[in-house]
Amino acid sequence: MAKKLSRHAFTTFWNVHAWAGVIGGLLLYVMFLSGGITLFRRQLAVWEEPLTQQRSSVEQVGLQATLDEGLAAAGTTPEQLWFDVPEGGLGAARLLYFSQGEAVTSWVHEGLVPERERLSDFLYDLHYLWHRATGVWLFYVAGLLCIALLLALATGVLIHLKDIVRQFHQFRPDKTRRVLWSDMHKVLGVIGLPFQLLYAYSGAFLVFLGVLVGVFTGPVFGGDAARADLAAWGASFADEPAQGAPARGLTLDELMARARAAEPRLVPERLRIRHLGLDSGTVDIRGSLEGVPFTRGSVRMRLRAIDGAVLSLDAPGAEGARSDVFRWIYGLHYADFGGTTLRILFFVLALATCATILTGNWIWLARREARQERLGNRLLARLTVGFGAGTVVAIAALFLASRAFPLDWSGRAAAEEMTFLGVLGFCIAWALAARDGGRLWSRQLGLAGLLLLPVPVLAARWSGAGLFGPGPKLGAVVAVDVALLLTAAALCASAWALRRATSRPEARLLVTRHAPQPSLAHGRAGLVARRQTATHG
Repeated sequence: MAKKLSRHAFTTFWNVHAWAGVIGGLLLYVMFLSGGITLFRRQLAVWEEPLTQQRSSVEQVGLQATLDEGLAAAGTTPEQLWFDVPEGGLGAARLLYFSQGEAVTSWVHEGLVPERERLSDFLYDLHYLWHRATGVWLFYVAGLLCIALLLALATGVLIHLKDIVRQFHQFRPDKTRRVLWSDMHKVLGVIGLPFQLLYAYSGAFLVFLGVLVGVFTGPVFGGDAARADLAAWGASFADEPAQGAPARGLTLDELMARARAAEPRLVPERLRIRHLGLDSGTVDIRGSLEGVPFTRGSVRMRLRAIDGAVLSLDAPGAEGARSDVFRWIYGLHYADFGGTTLRILFFVLALATCATILTGNWIWLARREARQERLGNRLLARLTVGFGAGTVVAIAALFLASRAFPLDWSGRAAAEEMTFLGVLGFCIAWALAARDGGRLWSRQLGLAGLLLLPVPVLAARWSGAGLFGPGPKLGAVVAVDVALLLTAAALCASAWALRRATSRPEARLLVTRHAPQPSLAHGRAGLVARRQTATHG
């Protein structure tokens, strides 16, 4: 049996746990919610772009012919470019390069078709707070939030260690609202603890590992990036400057044959081509190994373009390959195993984590009930609703905008991002300004459900492969349509249930509407008793 903490230790750990959760909680909520959705990023990428739903021509005409078609349409030969290979024989190849400092992304389809839809990419970037306009600093903020989550989880376990078995199943919805939130926070926290630890640690690892390698490159390796790569990863992919004489080199199809000769199980996903047309040219192939879990996107091979020699290979079983620890962490973070069933389970756990974060805020507010009229407490209560329900509304509006805006409109990607940010800002302002905060959750969740309902129908305008489209059905597209309809129904049902719950005067939610301060007649003993109830349920 775990030993009970001293009062000083308990208070210290509780304060660290609470402050770490409250300070980073709302942004972590956004990260987990969008991260749960991006577990299905590949299905969303097929659903959102009709060009990915067609039979690929790359297998018939070859990689080099497809690249030549794209470069001819672009009218330029960049120093480096990225070439995405269609997966499973479905969809068009994609070309990415930089022109005058701006990224240019296009589909190779009867020439070049500029990338039109970025919904899946936007949600993927959102889950680690990345945006090209803000640069890399928000990405590091996401890493720091992962560390704060680790701190909150560690202190939370220490606080509740002696009761953790009981809190795994203790749920008393018939008690007071405060006890309900406390039980929900503990039950969901205990059930989701392994999942939350996995994502907190792997998130911090993925953000800061490259930073640590860069920090040690100078003092330890004398600024030699290639040596630092060899020590950290077992293979070097450091960039070399363009040099040498013009040379034709091997075609992409010949290089791919050399790559598969070195690793027969290789499934290519993205090619990075540097110094095209020079004898110093190289081709980096990133992909996975067929039938081998935890390898998606983590197998890398560098070939010399002029003769196809393998310069570097980073794959399981290769001599000097980086530790499989990194591959496992990457694979676990991106759920690169277990198929759709595991991704659904991870999605449910992500939603449970979101609920754990929000109930943590409500417990914080309950414990500070005697000071609830302070501006900070009122602000946190309304922001919890604004971010909690508002992010759901904003994501629903993003999906609706993605199907409502003209497909070939050049400004649609920026308009979608502004739709998300604008709706989120509106919901936060609504929460801050509302007089009756008790029904904010039901109103905003109901609005999100109504916004999602027409999305699968509107999707048929651009794609015939979906649930309501006239063409042959495609599993990934139909699955997303069905998921959107089920989510809309669940949101509307939740809004209806919350409206009924908040219609009773005694059921007003603490987090959205503050009660008066306790009267002096209750005395200090009564206040202490209420705080103990909030802590121990």
